[in-house]
Amino acid sequence: MNGIEYIKQSVSELLGNGFGGHDDKHVFRVYNMAMGFCDDIPTANRDLVAAGALLHDCDDYKLFGAESARLLTNTRHILAGSGFDDEFVDKCIEIVKTIGYSKRLDGIVPNSIEGQIVSDADMADATGLIGIIRCIEYRAYRSERGEPFFDPDCLPVEMDAAKYKQTTYCPIVNHFFDKLFRLRDMALTDPGRKCIVKRHETIFNFLQTYFDEVDAPQVWRELLAQYA
Repeated sequence: MNGIEYIKQSVSELLGNGFGGHDDKHVFRVYNMAMGFCDDIPTANRDLVAAGALLHDCDDYKLFGAESARLLTNTRHILAGSGFDDEFVDKCIEIVKTIGYSKRLDGIVPNSIEGQIVSDADMADATGLIGIIRCIEYRAYRSERGEPFFDPDCLPVEMDAAKYKQTTYCPIVNHFFDKLFRLRDMALTDPGRKCIVKRHETIFNFLQTYFDEVDAPQVWRELLAQYA
């Protein structure tokens, strides 16, 4: 078993039970997209992209807590058994450290082309129809009170990384404005940008139709129009 196959198996064992939209299915979609982006960026190290994509959620603070996210406990453990050399491991860890929406809100951006590819693939999987489904799945997973899909009285607020992590009440529609609609402007590569722009249109049209059907207040329609 080569290093990438070992990482695939380890990630499946770690995330395969499902974490509300952050399971191994998400990881393998990101992996497949990232490999597709590599076809348009031949200078990228494909193994490094593959490993970064596969490992990017293995220490997500939402799943494993702040300590694991800080130390990258699971990521380091899997890489230690992968057979890759220290230089490769260090580069992969640097990629994983820079992936995630809350990190982008803090101004953390991947420096390497490999990290940029992984970031775009991860953000692309948060948009489009699959992004909508993941958003609903995650809200169901984390909400003990059963947050509504739409609360007309709960308008979106300007988000920084701290607010994003600490938000305790977030109807699903708000998450479109807190995150999903903003991803289009965070793309770092040409193939990633094309993919996210196309998927952005899907989530925009979905919410526009939804607002029509529920006769949403005008203030919400005006908010949505900013992301056309």
